[in-house]
Amino acid sequence: MNSKLAKIIIIFSLAFLTGVNFVVFPALGTAFTDSSLFRLSASQFGNLFIPQVICIIISCLAAPFLVNKWGPKTILAIGLLLMIVSTGALWMLQYYMNDASLLFPALMILVAFTGSGFGLSITTLNPLAASLFEDKKSSAILILQFLVGLGTSTAPLMMNLIGNVRNWMYLPGCIFIVVSIAFVTFLLLKLEKGTFFELPGHFKIPSKLWLFFITIVLYGCTEGTFGSFGAIILKNQGLDNNKASLGLSLFWGGIALNRLLFGIFSRKNDLSHLFLFSPLAVAGSLLMLLLALNVNIIVLIMFLIGFFMGSIFPGSIGWGTVEFPTLSVVVSGFLMAANQVGTGIITNVLGSLSNQTNTIFQFLIVCMILICLLLFYLKRNSKIKEAF
Repeated sequence: MNSKLAKIIIIFSLAFLTGVNFVVFPALGTAFTDSSLFRLSASQFGNLFIPQVICIIISCLAAPFLVNKWGPKTILAIGLLLMIVSTGALWMLQYYMNDASLLFPALMILVAFTGSGFGLSITTLNPLAASLFEDKKSSAILILQFLVGLGTSTAPLMMNLIGNVRNWMYLPGCIFIVVSIAFVTFLLLKLEKGTFFELPGHFKIPSKLWLFFITIVLYGCTEGTFGSFGAIILKNQGLDNNKASLGLSLFWGGIALNRLLFGIFSRKNDLSHLFLFSPLAVAGSLLMLLLALNVNIIVLIMFLIGFFMGSIFPGSIGWGTVEFPTLSVVVSGFLMAANQVGTGIITNVLGSLSNQTNTIFQFLIVCMILICLLLFYLKRNSKIKEAF
């Protein structure tokens, strides 16, 4: 298969499935911490994501150079295969539930596989999408990240539909089958390296790109809080397991919807100011969540937080790709790694502070205000109008 339409369909479908696969472990948070199943403590659950974050950071930083050497198809295939192995092995753990000494180390290894696979896959998918739409690179990345976000909202929703936490094994089982089918289809696709994936012989990270890095580290703290500990934090707010899973699903759904709308409307409209002020809208939503008492209002606010966050991360990648066209793959890997640095920092801290909800929300509000200030600083003499 070598038609452009086939490439678009397969590449963007893989983005969705990568998102589904990425949050399988956070979506199973209630199963992992259930005293009758995996029996992990809150601290162990937090530590579970340390190898994932480390592996994502390493793979995101390595991917641009690996793609430059071996091409996007090989690296993407390796990334997909790692995720397939992880979900397949996770499904098999249902047969070893009585061996408590095995479960936690096994989960650590599988999380590392998922992290490595995700890092290689998503870092390659971003510039692949941009290369298919040369005149609409930022929109293509936003749409791709919309599908990633849609995928991340699907996994916890699937867990919500499964209902009984004892049926957790259906989640990795279904994901394993679907991603395996997509992997076989992808292998039939013809992808050439092309000049888009070539790196300059000698380059250094521009100072402006470091500011993007800091911005996304702060963003990663917020995404990591809700992505990894969202269900637990919502339970601390008084929600039951089903409502907490619904709130987490709506959070990811809000992120996905925002990315879709930005990707569609930024083609013909100047959305740069909406992008610049979106962190303040997130800060306001976090303040409302801090004060909210009604369960239904809390669930709605989770959607708003996700919605206003949606464009910050992929928008920064798209903006960076426009600002540094010769470093598009580096921008993707560098900012993906930044997101995971922020996620890693916050998940490591929240392992012991997940019950201190007020402090967490106050910290995230400060992060969003700093992001807004950094974005306005980066706006000076920039190509933001071209990106949005």
